[in-house]
Amino acid sequence: MQTINLKNNEPGIDYYWTLIGYFNSIRELGGAASLVYGDIRERLSQIHSRDLIVSPARRIHYEELTSRISNEKIPLILKKLEIQSGNPEAIDICLATNMIATGVDVSRLGLMFIHGQPKTTAEYIQASSRVGRAVPSGPGFIVTLYLSLIHI
Repeated sequence: MQTINLKNNEPGIDYYWTLIGYFNSIRELGGAASLVYGDIRERLSQIHSRDLIVSPARRIHYEELTSRISNEKIPLILKKLEIQSGNPEAIDICLATNMIATGVDVSRLGLMFIHGQPKTTAEYIQASSRVGRAVPSGPGFIVTLYLSLIHI
């Protein structure tokens, strides 16, 4: 196996550091959140213990933007999304419902996963336009999974 040495200060890494996950419902988002909390953290721990990642062990920094979050916390999460990848407080994964479609204008975001087709074309455009705003940093990268064979 090849060893990966990922340095936070590599040019362009910050732009794709934070994954924004978009979900049509809180139920679908909840399934993904349990994967983040359980499977992803466990797998990264295994990879690190096998010395396949040559970097200090770190925890996954996860946030959520849904109606379950209080109004007071939303501005704090939006500020956290602006923290760059070299900072240990940088968000790695932010899972969201249609709340992300408006009011999120963070230029360092360049990576998004859309689970299922948003209900309207306008909602798809609004949600997907949250990434790829800093053109000099590179294009936004969006993966859309329209139909999942595995139900989260």
